[in-house]
Amino acid sequence: MITIRYDLDTITLILHQTFELPPFKRDYDSAFGRVAVILKRYGIVESARNLRFRFILCMQEFFDSIPKEQWKTKDPAFIKESEEFSINKFREWVVGLIT
Repeated sequence: MITIRYDLDTITLILHQTFELPPFKRDYDSAFGRVAVILKRYGIVESARNLRFRFILCMQEFFDSIPKEQWKTKDPAFIKESEEFSINKFREWVVGLIT
């Protein structure tokens, strides 16, 4: 039997694997399509496009929390921090949908 924890870990893994790739090689549609399949098990029907948009909102939350003059968009550590924050926020959003 598949558990919620397993599915959440799988969603997190999918997103981490996506962000490990160079930006021009990332297949967001496929990644969020896989997430959509997982969510469908819980009766949550979302398109990959909607899930991608939700993820962008999570990333926007990170950038909104920092004054623009402090953004370090050329710093890999800063970008990694924004991705991790967004993945965690997205995961929290998914938990809210499922529970």
